[in-house]
Amino acid sequence: MVRLDEEIFSQDRYYYLRPRAGEKVPIQILNFRRVFAAWSPKLKNTLYFEKAPEEPEEEGLKRVREIVLLQVYDWLAGREGLVELTEPEFEQFMGIYEAFLRQSGEIRYSRKKKGRKNENLFELQESPYIIREVRKGPFSDKL
Repeated sequence: MVRLDEEIFSQDRYYYLRPRAGEKVPIQILNFRRVFAAWSPKLKNTLYFEKAPEEPEEEGLKRVREIVLLQVYDWLAGREGLVELTEPEFEQFMGIYEAFLRQSGEIRYSRKKKGRKNENLFELQESPYIIREVRKGPFSDKL
């Protein structure tokens, strides 16, 4: 199990975002962390570890890999979810996230089929609203 900010992720509580082909889901980034993931055939589930398992074959784990676990809020579903990112996907995400922090807007998440695997994609959509600067002064002057 993974521990993020004193909270334990359970497989039952969170769901994995899986947008359909061509669908772009607006998300809010809550947290991200580097962890180790391994497939457990016995549990038929992916398990997350803060440290790499010592002997994964003896514990019955397969495909041990280092990933970035992204905790997001899915605006369409109205709940929190998880996204597993590889290193190249995380670099693409960080470029979008830094642009989001500079100019605001909306981050959209989608998946694209590439061979046998799905690739996670992020894009920044600019906000249609103009952000104005708030000036200090008496409200009666504006009336």
